[in-house]
Amino acid sequence: MKKLLLLSYGVSLLILSSCSDARLKVASGTNKSDVKTININEELNASNAIVASEPNTSVKVLEQSKSKKAISESEALREMHACYLAESPFTQTLKLSKQERKSLSIPPSKYFETEWELTIDPKAGRPLSEKVHQLRDRLEKERNDLLAEGRVPGDAADNSWVERGPNNVGGRVRALMFDPNDATYETVFAGGVSGGLWKNTNISNNTSQWTLLNIPSNLAVSTITSDPNNSNVFYVGTGESYVNGDVNGDGLWKSTDGGTTWAKVFGGVSGPLGFESASSVVVNSPAGVAGNYVCYPTTAFGTAIVSPIAADIVLVNDGTAIPTQGCANPLVNAAAINGKIALIRRGDCTFVEKVKYAQNAGAIAVIMMNNVGGTPIPMGGTDATITIPSVMISDTDGNLIQAALGGGNVNVTLTPSNGGVTGNVIPGQQHINDVVIRNNGGQSEIFVAVGDSFYSASNSVTYLGSNDYGLFKSVDGGANWIEIVLPFTPNGKKQVANDLEIGAGNKIWMSTNSSASGASGGTIFSSTDGVNFVQKHVITGGGRTQIATSNANPNLLYVLAELNAGGVTMFKTTNDFTSTTNMALPADADTGIPANDFCRQQAFYDLLLKSNPTNDQILYAGGIDLFRSTNGGTSWTQISKWSNNNNLAGLSCALVHADQHGLAFKPNDSNVAVFGNDGGVFYASNLSTAATTPNISARNNNLNITQYYSVGVSPTTSGLAGDNFVAGAQDNGSHLFVNANAAGPSNGTSIQGGDGAYSMFDQGTDRYTITNYVYNASINYRSSGGTYRVINSESATNNGAFIAPMALDSSLDVLYSDYTNGTTYQIARYKNLKTGVVNKLILTNALLTSSATALTVSKYTTTSTTLLVGTRLGKILKITNANLVAIWSEIINPNSVGSISDIEYGASENEIFVTYHNYGVVSVWYSNNGGSTWQNKEGDLPDLPVKCILQNPLNTEEVIIGTELGVWRTGNFSSATPQWVQSYNGMRNVKVVDMDLRNDNRVFAATYGRGIFSGLFTSAAALSNEEIKAKFGLSIYPNPVKDVLNINANDFSGNVAVEIIDINGREVYSQKINNLNGLNTINLSSFSSGVYVLKLQGENLNYSEKIIVE
Repeated sequence: MKKLLLLSYGVSLLILSSCSDARLKVASGTNKSDVKTININEELNASNAIVASEPNTSVKVLEQSKSKKAISESEALREMHACYLAESPFTQTLKLSKQERKSLSIPPSKYFETEWELTIDPKAGRPLSEKVHQLRDRLEKERNDLLAEGRVPGDAADNSWVERGPNNVGGRVRALMFDPNDATYETVFAGGVSGGLWKNTNISNNTSQWTLLNIPSNLAVSTITSDPNNSNVFYVGTGESYVNGDVNGDGLWKSTDGGTTWAKVFGGVSGPLGFESASSVVVNSPAGVAGNYVCYPTTAFGTAIVSPIAADIVLVNDGTAIPTQGCANPLVNAAAINGKIALIRRGDCTFVEKVKYAQNAGAIAVIMMNNVGGTPIPMGGTDATITIPSVMISDTDGNLIQAALGGGNVNVTLTPSNGGVTGNVIPGQQHINDVVIRNNGGQSEIFVAVGDSFYSASNSVTYLGSNDYGLFKSVDGGANWIEIVLPFTPNGKKQVANDLEIGAGNKIWMSTNSSASGASGGTIFSSTDGVNFVQKHVITGGGRTQIATSNANPNLLYVLAELNAGGVTMFKTTNDFTSTTNMALPADADTGIPANDFCRQQAFYDLLLKSNPTNDQILYAGGIDLFRSTNGGTSWTQISKWSNNNNLAGLSCALVHADQHGLAFKPNDSNVAVFGNDGGVFYASNLSTAATTPNISARNNNLNITQYYSVGVSPTTSGLAGDNFVAGAQDNGSHLFVNANAAGPSNGTSIQGGDGAYSMFDQGTDRYTITNYVYNASINYRSSGGTYRVINSESATNNGAFIAPMALDSSLDVLYSDYTNGTTYQIARYKNLKTGVVNKLILTNALLTSSATALTVSKYTTTSTTLLVGTRLGKILKITNANLVAIWSEIINPNSVGSISDIEYGASENEIFVTYHNYGVVSVWYSNNGGSTWQNKEGDLPDLPVKCILQNPLNTEEVIIGTELGVWRTGNFSSATPQWVQSYNGMRNVKVVDMDLRNDNRVFAATYGRGIFSGLFTSAAALSNEEIKAKFGLSIYPNPVKDVLNINANDFSGNVAVEIIDINGREVYSQKINNLNGLNTINLSSFSSGVYVLKLQGENLNYSEKIIVE
């Protein structure tokens, strides 16, 4: 399908460059002088489809003057960035309502789609997220090296991050397992889709807590199992293939010590991104250029290549100044082209025009030569009268073939698809859909179901593991792997293994899913020997398919499948698919959920089916809600409800978060289970009575995998006691933390449902919060005294970004919000927040040429609003008097490129800090003169998106930034090349999306997957370890230590907090010593062997030392 370029430029705009021209400018640094017209359709239609677009829009560009001055690389790169954003694969999907997305089976992740656009590398046209995996692995190694040296980055600034919560809200969970080594089965492991692996040792207790295990905390854990022959061996699969690139994976990980330590044993990204083609142009002669050349077959118009097409090629001549572009009809050499394959150069006119003119001349096919470097791209356009196939080859290959024509005939063969993919591919088994272990006479046979995923680049789809999915097996603990050979799908693709189950008689069953590369799902296989898998059933039009086995009958299988045409189907076989019997579909009491689809059009995302391991007639199904059957699916009862809306209030079952993903039964009591959904983990104490008794309850204490978008903090001068902050979370509402525990996680109170968005706290003494749902749909005011006011409520789903950036002027009680609608770029201003009728006014200006992505109000101008605006196309705008009659101006940074993620003032309005979302750009900029000049502060920062920035008011050399991989800091910001280090003392490798600075210099950080953290800026420079030892007469011994560690201080009489941290950054010991002076001891006999860090913090004391426990 095609995308529509939406252009909203002033009437005076005369020249618009296409992305191909911008690429040329980046390479050359000058404007093309020979381009007379550019048809935007050529660029727009060169994009793979996601949804149907509006009618084609063609923009012709006026002739460019040969004397036009050269442009800088930054200017050319900005043009390219703008084109890639205009061609974004999500241009249309971001406009869809929730219902429309479901009808098209598009994952409910507009935030991811927005992030995709904001983080693209302007040169590559897509996010380079594979760099995060590589960087994470490098940082893990560096972290261990630093710990071995006894240093923890961040200590020098006395800025130890403290996890603040929420203590009572979870996030998306798919992987669940009861610990086979706990005879009481009170221990449960849970995998956060964006928050690592967690452990709860008292799951039946509703006050029990989760702890994070020693596995990279930004791994997306999707499945978990244990070895039946060695209960200390666990495997976890990572990645979530159901959400089209939202959650990328890193293969299969193994623990041999019951989950204490982990190592990757299979899969992950196996190489750099490269272009691959399922078809090729084979040059048969002459010998000098003979060989296979990759190509991109056209699917938007013309016919597919279904059998080899062999013929001589002829270079077109249209009689113009650039005759090889084939833009004139009829072609001058039509007679020579007749019966041959036409060779045409890309440029000037549309692809459909070129191919149609060649067809008119009698060509049997077309080879299009790209006119810019890099890989070939898909050609777009529509013309039902085109009946010949066409392919694109690269500029380099085209030049080679064209040159060969100068020496005589060139004969080629166009080959049909070999069933593979065409596009950019990141190789490797990244997305693990399932893992099971079969006990074959004492030998553990590990089976891994590997899926694939993708994200669409502007000009070519990027596939994640789309040549590497399938079913894999290991019989030696993961040291070696083989791929199980399976028959192809009905449409000629590899099977995508999805759900694996082991039934009675040790029979293994497998169901499939559709793939990003086009494989159909809905196929079911079985094997009795673990070697040969027999195809048992194919669901016509089937997509993602889940299965459940019997504990007694090896020929019984239950099936729940997504139907590509909409809805789901359920059936069973009792005779190994000699016949099947349709099952009743669960009917949700929610009147907003169709009777034929309890998943509400998102079975590709939430689809759950499990059978009771001791009674195969008891089944559990999950979509939006949970259901139970006691008669093999003949009838169902609802055992959970996601709300009390839409007729659900009449049900007596428990309130359980929506979108069900996982289930694990208690091994010695299958009437007890844990469920995983978008809200975390829920514990069912009695499943047989769950329909009439609300006995399924949340177990999310300290399961801190919440994905926050923003955080707002109340000042210490507000009159509120303690720490008070508010934060908006993905699919879990907006949470208010009142008088929160300053030393650890606290519970948050939900004050608004749905997706929490930007959240703000008044910075004066009025003590109110502002929260929002999405777009500008539900903006609300709440005072600490309980007053509630609706600031804005609207049903429109496209006023502002999905998570619309906002800024609050607390001095004047005025709220500003992105309010862009399509290409109408605007900012909404809301006044009278506290009393009276809310005044809403739209601010816009010709300078605002793209949507606002960052807004900041100056705290230095209090009688009127001075508002800084950062935009999607990298502009910095300043609006003075924004609260009255707005005065707009542009602050120009001639060398910056990308989408702005944050703008902050420093010590005055002259100091401005700006960060950028994108890969491949300078991410940190600084001005000390109000934007007249700018300084590049990238330094040695790795290439990763930067989301937010703050300067330490007490030490201006220290600046911290939030990134895709935690917080980074520099202590020499004034340097021309600042040195950046990761400030992960107490912080994890997780995306930090927002930071708010309180008046006492405490920083609060919102993460997308690990909740809220806080840390403190100080002015004091830390003493070295040797200086501290000398000053306080401090000694720590023995080291290494086996049991008792001695801490002796001769000259320190104050209180000290003692903390021990393991190599994963977890606090494993804490104690307060009221008077450190003298000898103090710590018993470490219960500690596992390994490296730890001992920290001592007190007045004028900030000491850390590596200790080794033997």
